[in-house]
Amino acid sequence: MAEAIVTSVLEEALRQASERIAKKITEGKRLTSTDVIILLLDQMNKRIDDTNKRIDDLSASLNKRIDDTNKRIDDLNTSLNKRIDDLNISLNKRIDDIKEDLRSLHQEVSSIKSDVIALMREKLKTG
Repeated sequence: MAEAIVTSVLEEALRQASERIAKKITEGKRLTSTDVIILLLDQMNKRIDDTNKRIDDLSASLNKRIDDTNKRIDDLNTSLNKRIDDLNISLNKRIDDIKEDLRSLHQEVSSIKSDVIALMREKLKTG
């Protein structure tokens, strides 16, 4: 807070001094070394303000790009998670179907085994 007040006071002092020096120049008076330094300080202050504004604009632009990239990453992550979940569901259904087929085959093999044993017993009795 105090820094902002000091900065605005300094900017106002530089502005008023620059106006006074500009008036001096229009009257054709010579500038002192202090006047030249004040003009240089005013120009440097304006350039610093311009640079700070460009940095702020660049920062805002980069933050927006980062936010956009993060959103794309989140969207992609959501999409991939949904695909993985869908594949999981599909694979689990296929596994369950295969288990059921194996149970059926096991029952069928057991039935055939029982039939073969019965035929072998019958053959042994008659044999």
